[in-house]
Amino acid sequence: MKNLFKKQNTAMDFSSLSTILTSGAAAGMAIANHLGKNPQTGGIIGVGLSLLVTGLMTAMEDEIPPKNSNN
Repeated sequence: MKNLFKKQNTAMDFSSLSTILTSGAAAGMAIANHLGKNPQTGGIIGVGLSLLVTGLMTAMEDEIPPKNSNN
């Protein structure tokens, strides 16, 4: 299993941050509205979950696989 807490790349790319926030909020609001809950709370939860998933995916992409010495 990959070590998600090991620092690989400290540079942050904020180019797609607004897209991530907007889509996460819209999805959260739509789900909350469908369930009859408060859409604002759903939007906040959607934004948090989308940022969490994006951060985990970025951390896993930064992991460099070790080279196989048998090749």
